[in-house]
Amino acid sequence: MLLIEGWIKLATGEFEKVRAEGIAMVKATNEEQGCLHYAFAQDIADPDLIRISERWDSLEALAAHGASAHMATFNKAMGGVSREGADLWLYSGEAVRKLM
Repeated sequence: MLLIEGWIKLATGEFEKVRAEGIAMVKATNEEQGCLHYAFAQDIADPDLIRISERWDSLEALAAHGASAHMATFNKAMGGVSREGADLWLYSGEAVRKLM
């Protein structure tokens, strides 16, 4: 399993400009083959910070996601807002165990 964790920091007030595209992105991505989990969250302490959480069953599924039409649409929307930073990491989840 592949895990992706990170954040995108938008400039003040920019979040609302991409909210609808973010919702569409999450909905479409969760329907993709190989997607186990895909979520964006607005940080409760910083409304311009988007938290990103993903789980994929393979590199191939992740690559297909990167080439998807909904990814292109979301990237176009993100190109229209000011960003202050981003940090995104890919992890290999070799051992998986349910905790709750």
